[in-house]
Amino acid sequence: MAIQWTHALAVGVSEIDAQHQELFLRAARVVDALDAGERADVVELVQYLHGHAVTHFGLEETWMRETRYPGFVRHKAEHDRFVADLAQIAGELARGQGAVPFRVGRWLAEWLETHVGQSDLELGRYLARRSA
Repeated sequence: MAIQWTHALAVGVSEIDAQHQELFLRAARVVDALDAGERADVVELVQYLHGHAVTHFGLEETWMRETRYPGFVRHKAEHDRFVADLAQIAGELARGQGAVPFRVGRWLAEWLETHVGQSDLELGRYLARRSA
């Protein structure tokens, strides 16, 4: 399953869009490493993806709090669930349990497309209205 950021997913905030592009790139590398059977690389890539996601989500959540974004609770819950699910996958990999590439790839692709394509676009529109 292809994981690729497109301009249709741009939220209009350059810093967020750049971080989303990096998030998609790292997620695609995780799936590629799983597909290639490169388990050692997968653990490192998942750890990096986790760190990048936490940093990125922290930035978004700061902006949401500062601007009193009305969808904050729901949006943050989506972030928290992603981090928890990714931590579970990382734990499985660290214990030598095989994460199924298709399952992980599908989960990453669907979550990123849904979250960025809906929740983050909504946040971007809100931030644009606030700065106008």
